[in-house]
Amino acid sequence: MSNKKSQKVNVPIMVKGDLKNDGNNVRNTKNELPQLPQPFLIRQEEQNKPWYKKNISIFISLVSLVITVFMSYQTIDNNLKNQENNRQSQENNKKNLERNRYLDTTNFNIVQNLWQDNPRYTLYNESQKPLSIPPQPSYFMYVPAKLYYIFKDGSRKSTLILLPTSYENVISQTSTGKTIDEIETSVLPKNFFGKLGARDLRQKIYGKPGSDDIAFELRVYPFLAIFTNIEYSYKDNPSKIMTEKFLTTPFGRESLPDDRYEDLKNYTKNISHFPENEMVINGDENIYDHTFKYLDKEFSRLLLNSVNKFSEEGKLSEEDKQRLLVLLGVKWNVDDLTKGKEFSFERSLSDDNNFHALSRYLSDKVISVFDPLYPDY
Repeated sequence: MSNKKSQKVNVPIMVKGDLKNDGNNVRNTKNELPQLPQPFLIRQEEQNKPWYKKNISIFISLVSLVITVFMSYQTIDNNLKNQENNRQSQENNKKNLERNRYLDTTNFNIVQNLWQDNPRYTLYNESQKPLSIPPQPSYFMYVPAKLYYIFKDGSRKSTLILLPTSYENVISQTSTGKTIDEIETSVLPKNFFGKLGARDLRQKIYGKPGSDDIAFELRVYPFLAIFTNIEYSYKDNPSKIMTEKFLTTPFGRESLPDDRYEDLKNYTKNISHFPENEMVINGDENIYDHTFKYLDKEFSRLLLNSVNKFSEEGKLSEEDKQRLLVLLGVKWNVDDLTKGKEFSFERSLSDDNNFHALSRYLSDKVISVFDPLYPDY
C-alpha cells in the first residue's frame, strides 16, 4: 500500500500544455458567449423603468401642446383686441376730426326758451373760430301751423302755414358782446309762453276722414318759426363778408339759399296782403290760442270737401277764394297772373305762383312728416 501512495504518475508535457490550452479555451468561451440584440436589450431596460419614466416623453408632448394652444389663443385674442382698439381709435379720430372741422366754422342756431314767465330766444354760435365783431342779425318771426290733407285711403300730405308776428313784440334784446357761444337774447311778452308737448298742440279736423274724398286737419304749434339773416366775417379776414340765412324751429333748422330767401320774403308779403293774417297780441291772450281761433274761423268757412272745387260759382266769393289761396301758399291774384286759367292747388307746378312750393318744401324741413308733438297723427 505504501507503494501505491508513493506511486507517481507522469503526465506527458504535451498533455499539460493541452490542459493549459483548455483552460484558456474555457475563459475564452466565457468571453465569447453570444450577445443579445441591442433592441431587445433596450426593450428589456424600458420594461424595467418606472411608469413615469416610461411616459415622460408623452407628458412633455402634451404639456407642450397645451402651452402651444394657450399661446395661440392668447395671440388670437390679443389680435382681436388690437383690431377692436384700432377700429375704436379710428372712429374716435374721425369724430374728433369732424368735431374740429365743425368748431372751426360758424354754426349759428337759435334756441327757444318759451316755457317760462319771460319767454325768450337766443342766437348761438357753436364755434371756436372768433368773428371780427359780434353780428347784428335781422329776424322774421312766424307762428307755424300745418294743414293736413287726409285722403280716403288714409294717406296724408301737408302744407306749412307761417303767420307773421311783428318783431315789435320783442320787449328787449341783449347782446353779450361775444362772437362765439351765446351772442344775443331776445325777450318776448308772456303771451308767447308755450310748452313743447302734445297737450299744448291746438288741432281740429274738418270733414270725415275715411269717408270724404279729402278731409283736413289743422294743427297750430306752441312755438315760433324764426328766420335769421346774419352777416359776419372772421377775425383773421375781416374784409371778407359772409352771410348765413336759415329758418329754425325747436325741431328743425333749414338753411335757405338766396332764391329761397326771396321766396320767403314774397310769401310773407303775399300772406300779409290780408292784414288779419298777421298775428297780434290781444291783452293777455296766448298768441298760439289766438292763432288757432283765427285759422279755425277761416278754415271752417273756406274749406270744402275738395280743394279742386273751391272755385265753383256760389261756393266762395272771389275774396274768400283769395284768402284761401293765400293761406295755402299761393299768390292771392293768381287768376290775374294766369290770365283766367283755373289754378288747381293740388296739380300746380312749382313756380312763382306758389313761391316754388315753399310752404310744402318747408313743411317737412322745419316740422318733420312724423310730427314731433303728435307722431301717430
